[in-house]
Amino acid sequence: MTPSIFVWLILLTPLLGFIMPILLGRKHNGLAAWLTIGFTGLNLIFSVLLLLQNLHAQNQHLSFDWFILGEKAYYFGFLTDSLTLLMLVLVNFIAILVQIFSLEYMHEDPDQYRYVGFLSLFVFSMLGIVLTDNLWIMYAFWELVGLSSYLLIGFWYQKPSAVQASKKAFLVNRVGDVGFLLGIFLIYYIFGNADLQTLHTDFSKNPNVHLVPLAGLLLFCGCIGKSAQFPLHTWLPDAMEGPTPVSALIHAATMVVAGVYLVARIHPLFGIEESIFVASIGCITMLLGSVYAIFQTDIKKTLAYSTISQVGLMVIGLGTDASIFHLLTHAFFKAGLFLAAGSVIHALHHSGNHHFDAQDMRLMGGLRKRLPITFICYLLCSLALAGLPLFAGFLSKDAILAHLFSLAEQKQSTALYVIIGFFFVGILLSAFYMTRQVWMIFFGTFRNKKVQIESIHEGSWKITFPISLLAILSTGFVFTLNPLDAENAWFWHFMNPNLVEKVAENHWIAYLSTAIALLGVALGYFLRNLYFNFEVPTLDAANEALFVKPVLNFAEQLQKFDKKRIDKLVDSLAMIQVIFAHIVAWFDHAIIDGIPNGLAFSAGIIGRITRSVQSGKVQIYIAMSFLGLIGLILFIIFSF
Repeated sequence: MTPSIFVWLILLTPLLGFIMPILLGRKHNGLAAWLTIGFTGLNLIFSVLLLLQNLHAQNQHLSFDWFILGEKAYYFGFLTDSLTLLMLVLVNFIAILVQIFSLEYMHEDPDQYRYVGFLSLFVFSMLGIVLTDNLWIMYAFWELVGLSSYLLIGFWYQKPSAVQASKKAFLVNRVGDVGFLLGIFLIYYIFGNADLQTLHTDFSKNPNVHLVPLAGLLLFCGCIGKSAQFPLHTWLPDAMEGPTPVSALIHAATMVVAGVYLVARIHPLFGIEESIFVASIGCITMLLGSVYAIFQTDIKKTLAYSTISQVGLMVIGLGTDASIFHLLTHAFFKAGLFLAAGSVIHALHHSGNHHFDAQDMRLMGGLRKRLPITFICYLLCSLALAGLPLFAGFLSKDAILAHLFSLAEQKQSTALYVIIGFFFVGILLSAFYMTRQVWMIFFGTFRNKKVQIESIHEGSWKITFPISLLAILSTGFVFTLNPLDAENAWFWHFMNPNLVEKVAENHWIAYLSTAIALLGVALGYFLRNLYFNFEVPTLDAANEALFVKPVLNFAEQLQKFDKKRIDKLVDSLAMIQVIFAHIVAWFDHAIIDGIPNGLAFSAGIIGRITRSVQSGKVQIYIAMSFLGLIGLILFIIFSF
C-alpha cells in the first residue's frame, strides 16, 4: 500500500474505535473493550509498516488539496519524518498496553464501553497532532485532545472532585491555547501560511523576521498549558481523579508530551534569548515538580508531580533530539510506574475492605512479598526515573545535559550554566522522592490495620504483562548494547539516518549525574521513615487569590451592574416603546383609520337618504322635482 493509504488508515482506525463502543452501549462492555484493543493493535501494525516503508526514505510529505479562496489555494497534508513515525508507534504501543491493563482494572465498571471509546477518541486526536503538517489542523486536533482529556478525567462524574478536576484541566489548558492560537495567527502573518516545514527554512530575509521570536513564544504557550509547565501546571495533579490507566496513557506518556513535540517542531523560531527563556520555564517546572513530589502521600499524586518535573527536563532540552529521547524513555518508565501504581491500588481495592484510601502510601508497606511482579517492575521503572546507570533514564537525561553543556560553551551563556546546576538538583530530588516512595509502598511493615495482608494478591496477566513489558523497556539494553554508552544508542541514527559523527558526550557529566543520583537514593533511604505532616503551599492558592477570586468578584459586580443598571435601562426603553406603540396604535385607529371610516359612514348616510327617495311613488318624484326646481331658481337669483 502507498504511504497515503497507510496514513489515512492510521488516522481513521481509532476514530472507528471510538464510534463502535458508543454504538454497542453498556450491554456489550466486554465486546467493546476487546474491539478497541483490536483496532489499536491493527493501528500499531499500520504504524510499524509505515515506519518500515519510510525507514530509508525520510522526511516524506504527503499533501492534499483542501479548498481555494479567491486566487489562493489551501492545502493540508501529513508528515512522515522520523519524529512522526516514532510518535505513531509510541502512542499506539502505550495505548494498547493501557487497554489490556484496563480489561481487569475497569472490569467492574458499568460504563466500560464509554471509557474505552473515550480512550480511542484520545488516540485519534493525538495521532492527528503528530501527523499533520499544518498548524491550523494541529490546533484542531490539539483541542480534541483537550476534550478527550476532559472526558477521561471526569469519567467518574458521580464524584464532585472528578468533575472539578476535569473542568480545571479544560479551563487551564484554554489559557495556554489562546497564546497558541495567537501564535498561529502571527505565523500566518509572517510567512503567509502555517506549514510546519516553512518554519525550518531560511527566513532571515523575511521583512517580518523581527516578529519571529514573538511568534515562537506565543506558540510555546500551548506547550505551557498542555505539558503542565509553570505557571499552568496546577491542573495535572488534580487530573489524577481519573482512572489510573488514563493517567498512564494521557498524563504520563502522550498528552503531556504533546507540548514537547510542538517545541521540537517550532524550535527553529527560537534565538538564544528565547531558548534561555524556554529552558528557564522548564527548569522552574522541574524544580517545583520535584519539591512537591517529596511531600505527597498519595501514590498517584507523587507520580503526577514527578511527571511535571520530567516534562520540565524535556522542555529544558529545547525540543532537540535529546528531548525526544527523554520523551521516549519517559513514556516507558512513567507509564510503567502509573500502571504498577494501578496494580497496587487494584490489589488493595480487592482485598475485601473498601473503607480506606487505597492510594495513601502511609497505609501501605511490605507489599513486595504480596505483589512481587509489581514490586520488581516498580523498582526498575523507579531506577530509570532516577537516572541510574544501566537504565533508559540515565541515557536520555545525560543526553540533555550534554546538549545543554555544549550549547552553554558555544554561546558562553551564564544562564545556561545556572540551569545545568539546577538540573543536577532535579536529579538529586528525583532519586530522593522515588526512593522514599518505593520504601513506603513495598518495604517495612504493612501499616493498614483494616486489611489482612494475606488477602492482597497479584492481578492476572492483563495487569502483570503490560507493566512487565514496560519495565523491560525501561532498561538501557533496549537502546544500546552498552547501557553506559549513550553515544551508540540506535535512537540517534533513527532520528538522523545520515548521522556520521557520534553524538558528543562529556563523560564527567555522566559520572557527576550518577554520583548525585546515588546521593539522592542514600538520602531517601536514611529519611525513609520521615513523614511530612504539612502541605507545601501550591500555586492553586496564589491563582485563587490573584485570578479566580478577582475574576469571580468582577463577574459578580458585572452581574449586579447588569441587573441594576442595564436591565433597568432596557426595561425603561421597553416601557417607552410600549407607550409610543400605544400612541401610534391610537393615531392609527383614530386618524389613519378614522378618516376613511368617517367618509365611508357619511357616504352610507347619503346613500340611505337617496335610497329613501326612490320609493316608486309618482307624487314623491313630482314633489322632489318641484323642490329641485325651487332650489335652482333660488341659486340663480342669489348668484346675481
